[in-house]
Formats: sequence, C-alpha cells, structure tokens
Amino acid sequence: MNSPPSGRWATLRVLLASKRRKPAAAEARLLKLAAWLAARAVPVTREQIYEAFPDDYAGGAAAREKKWTRDKIDLHRLGIPLIFEESEGREGAYLVETNSCTLPKLEFSPEEAAVLWTAGQAALRTDDHPLAEDLETALRKLVVGAKGLPPRAALLEADWGANPPSAAGKWLGRLADVVERRKLLRVAYRKADGSVTERLVDVYGYAWRRGHWIFVGHCHLRGGVRMFYLDRVRALDLAPAQPRGPDYAVPVDFDIRAWSRQEPWEYFEHEPREALVRFRGSLAALAPKLLPRATLTREPDNSRLARLVVRNLRGLVRQALAWGPEAELLEPAEGREMARAVLASLSDRLGKEASR
Repeated sequence: MNSPPSGRWATLRVLLASKRRKPAAAEARLLKLAAWLAARAVPVTREQIYEAFPDDYAGGAAAREKKWTRDKIDLHRLGIPLIFEESEGREGAYLVETNSCTLPKLEFSPEEAAVLWTAGQAALRTDDHPLAEDLETALRKLVVGAKGLPPRAALLEADWGANPPSAAGKWLGRLADVVERRKLLRVAYRKADGSVTERLVDVYGYAWRRGHWIFVGHCHLRGGVRMFYLDRVRALDLAPAQPRGPDYAVPVDFDIRAWSRQEPWEYFEHEPREALVRFRGSLAALAPKLLPRATLTREPDNSRLARLVVRNLRGLVRQALAWGPEAELLEPAEGREMARAVLASLSDRLGKEASR
C-alpha cells in the first residue's frame, strides 16, 4: 500500500485522533482507508475499494453498500470529504482532495507565540469554557511546534534607543575586522538603565542570538569577560595598544556558542543569586528542559521545584511570566515584586490603549 506524503498523513492522524468517541480499532481502519484514498492518483470505484479492503467489506452487495455508506459519513465528519465523480456509461468513482483536509503551515514570531500561550492558559482557568478540550489540544500543538517547549518570553519591555540597522551593519563589519586582527576596541555602550559608559574591550567573537547581534570579550572596565548587544553601542573605535600585530590573544577554551545559546537569566547583569521556581500541570514534566541546569525535586502534589543560580533575575522573571500560570517564581522575594511591577505596567499600558 502506498502512503501519502508525511504532511498529509500527519493531518489525517490528528483528525482521527481528535474523535475519541470511536474505538481505537475503528479509528485505525478509517485512517487506513483515508490514507489509501489520499494516495490514489485517480478516482476509484466502490468495487476497487471493496477489493482493496476485503475484510472490511465482506458479505453481500447490500451489506457492503451499507458499510461503505457509514464510512463515507464518518470520513466527512472527520473533515475528510469524498468527491464523487460521475461518468457516462460506467460506475462513478471517488476521490479524496487532499488540499481540502490540510491546513497551511502556521508560523509565529516569539512575541506572537508568547501572547497565544499566555492568553490560552488564562482562558483554560475558566471552568465552564465551552471549548476547553480543543483549546488545550491547540496549546499542546503550540508546545510541539516549539520543539517541546513553551514559547520564549516576549519582549515585554521595549528596548528604547536602539540604533538603526544601518549603523549596526556598519559596526558589524568593523567587529569582523577587529576579531580577525585582534585589535583593542573602544566602545561607548548604553547600559540597561540608559546610562552610557566607555569601555576598552578585547573582542573574542560575535554571534547572532535571538534576533540580536552580540559580541563577547574581555572588558577592561569590569575586569572580566562580558557580553554586549550591538544595538546598544553608541560608538566603536579602534584603540590599538600595539602599532603592529595583535593586541591580545583569544583564550583557547573560548567558545562563542556558549554565549549565543545562553539563557536570559544567565546574562551577567549582577552577582549570582539563587532562585526557586515551581512548575505545575503540563509544565512539571517539561521542567528538566525548561531549566536544564536547575536542581529539581518533586512535591507530593506532583509539582516540581527547580532551584537554580541566576545572573539576571529580570530575565528569569520575564520568562516565568511567559510560561504562564503553571510556572511560579517563589524566590527571591525581589523577583516576585519585579513580576508584579511588570504585570502592573502592562495592565496600565493596556488600560490606556483601551481608553483611546
């Protein structure tokens, strides 16, 4: 038996699996029938269908016709319409138009996915929601679409004062030259609080991370390795320590991928602090993937506690809010206050938009 393309096969399986009232054996039989019809290049007659599935359409002509009529109705209810084509002088034939039972691929930006996830989780808390089961299934598909994880935190606070793309592009070329020649760089850099500091940096590498260009190197002002966002740079100038040759050497163990794959709560914004997050419901099973470097314990109610060290508490707060009500930041207290402030700011902003 030829199988239809994997995309169509997956769609048919989802449609059939969503109808839980039918026994598993009946679902499997209908799935096999739908897949066989979808794989046909030309319309097929009832007799051809009976011959392909002799065990399903056993008995006399009347019994086979009755069984086929029921199957047509069930397929239609599952969203798999059969097209009947009449032909002069011979028996009509059936065809499944695969485009009629498949949907185009949906893609969401991280911000859109976070909004959908958060709104859907909030709606599920309504006990009498008329489509609760369908909504839960849709959210589960969103998780699968994000490779097993809920969406990343949306940009809840605008990064004001960013440079235009043309400036970032110009500086990216300069960064490439600096990394190749190992020359000391003078950087005017805007911090998160809006203040601008001037630093000397030995640039080790640069990368694209979650929609932003970053570069990493030894910051002479801070006395250690730091990461910088290119869109926060106000000026980049060479400050060579040597007229010729490299000004510094890149550590042999440096790997830019360790920085480009860093989680928001691992950014070097403050001294290490311990945090505690509780995961409930569907997120409890995903806790090892959501916080892979955390120490996990299971509670009597099957929730899971994740204890971890963070260098950017605000990053963890924003991600916990995006995960929705099944994730709760328990410690530190400062983080909980930070979450309340973010939610209050969003509520105020939405209130102003609604009053316009």
